[in-house]
Amino acid sequence: MNAPIRELHRTEMPRTLVMLTAMACGMLAAIAAQIVLARRGIELAGVWRELSPTRGSQLRAASPWWIMSGASFLVGAMVAAALSRFPLPWLRFRLLRWIASAAVVAALASVGHSAALKAGTAIGIHVAASFVAIGAAGLTALFGAYFAAKR
Repeated sequence: MNAPIRELHRTEMPRTLVMLTAMACGMLAAIAAQIVLARRGIELAGVWRELSPTRGSQLRAASPWWIMSGASFLVGAMVAAALSRFPLPWLRFRLLRWIASAAVVAALASVGHSAALKAGTAIGIHVAASFVAIGAAGLTALFGAYFAAKR
């Protein structure tokens, strides 16, 4: 006699938890974008010193802020969409989840190895600009999560 296969109880994640997780992931994506931009020589605080009335330099000064906010918006929206649409427990796609998590860890390790401050940058201005940028990234990640989460 075959025993019936029991279906696991599906649990929906609370909306607050989905929003907070998406916001945290969006802020981490913004930090990673800031590190990648710093590796390419574009710092948040350093660009404002070179600001002049020409159009090109204004775009160069604003682009790292927009890149960080855009990355946090997209990552926050993707995380919120995934968490709100796939209920717990996540038993399917186990191999895919392991591969994705290994790729994320490898990407963050690669970005983290290049996180160094230039020699001529004032630390206070850099920290203040980073806090403001991460705060803005947190808000845009929350907006992305709000629009992408299933209601």
